[in-house]
Amino acid sequence: MTPASEVSHYERRVLLGEIRASAAHSLRRITLFAPSLCRIRQGEKQMWWQGRTLLAGPQQLVLMPAGIELDISNRPGTLGYHAEVLTLATPLIQRFRANHGTLVAPLLTSAASRDLCVPLDRGIATAWDDLQARLGDASHAAIQNHYAEGLLLALTLAGHAGPLLFDRRDPLSDRVQQLLLFDPAMEWTVALVANRLGVGESTLRRQLAQEGRRFREILEDVRLGCALQLLQTTRTPIGDIAVASGYASASRFAVRFRLRYGLSPRTLRAAL
Repeated sequence: MTPASEVSHYERRVLLGEIRASAAHSLRRITLFAPSLCRIRQGEKQMWWQGRTLLAGPQQLVLMPAGIELDISNRPGTLGYHAEVLTLATPLIQRFRANHGTLVAPLLTSAASRDLCVPLDRGIATAWDDLQARLGDASHAAIQNHYAEGLLLALTLAGHAGPLLFDRRDPLSDRVQQLLLFDPAMEWTVALVANRLGVGESTLRRQLAQEGRRFREILEDVRLGCALQLLQTTRTPIGDIAVASGYASASRFAVRFRLRYGLSPRTLRAAL
């Protein structure tokens, strides 16, 4: 990766680089230490993360949260592989969250916030190109940071910025919820979540208790919330929604759904 620009202003930094390749190659255990975005210009990128396979091309933008570990494969097209990688320092993210808290808060509990490959619509693409131009013409650092926040705002308004906006200073229950949202169907355990968050099991249980929460309750909240969204916004069969939300049994899913929301999945679907 060749850095194209580095901006530092009041500890807020934007790094823009590019990756070019003529042959397919794979890399294992790529660790990200700062929130990053990847825009593929030519070819495609395949990623494996938490048992999920993700594929992105020129029509998607890849969101890569800080602290995650990915296996990746970069695959050239007819003109090779070309991608741009934008890295945003944590202070810039914190500033954005502080300035746009009412817009950010819903994304941190939304099922959509687990999507790492998001559509590159016209507004997001324009915001990206505007920032790239400011980084390339040596604009003042304050202007460059303004355009970086503009890109985050475009992603937020489209409902896609969630993975970039997580903060390790959030309450532990919120961080657990955010982690579970990435893959509600995974067989989550306290031990697995504690490992992913870098805390001990006993610490996780104790801090959740101090916040008035329990792990199983948070997991159920996430799974039923994801199921509700899928029921209301897609025509996916109810049985498939149950599986995607982490329920091995469609009948058990229906029971839990009715207990939470007061009507069955079939009744809700029939009303839509």
